[in-house]
Amino acid sequence: MEREKIRVEKKEVEGKTFYFLDVGEEEHGRPSFRLWINGQLVQSGDGDGEYISFPIHGRIIRTEKGNYVLRPEQGWNTFRVGVPCGYRGTSTFEVLSKGAEVFPFESWMSPQGNLGISKYALVSIPSDKVKVRWERDGRLYGDAPRGISIYYSDGKVEKVDGLPDGLGALEELKGEL
Repeated sequence: MEREKIRVEKKEVEGKTFYFLDVGEEEHGRPSFRLWINGQLVQSGDGDGEYISFPIHGRIIRTEKGNYVLRPEQGWNTFRVGVPCGYRGTSTFEVLSKGAEVFPFESWMSPQGNLGISKYALVSIPSDKVKVRWERDGRLYGDAPRGISIYYSDGKVEKVDGLPDGLGALEELKGEL
């Protein structure tokens, strides 16, 4: 499965290169936060420029000054989780996995958010998978209003749509089927 390549920007200061990514898109395109990225995690390809792909083997930390930094850390993975909202709707999610560090952001579908506001997060966790329960509303055009997604460190995503009670319902189905 081909992972989405997210282009990163860079700044050169005093001979040192700093990579970053503006995460989210809120009112009038303002980002939710800036994520600084360790150069070891940045990839480059033919014509793709410099980029990263989630999930990524590393951890997001918050510095004393409030900066968010993605750096390599053994045993940790960082995932991009969430679900798009329906037309003129919203989406929410809840990370069900223990030990997760959640860094939420929003994606507004229009400058004022009138066409919908989707909520996402970057999740750092000392595991190779993360479980997320999500809900969305608005005009869904047949898409499920709720469900569970399980994100794996190899890029695979399993979705179980339409479960009203989340993990409890999933465990019940495992036992019955």
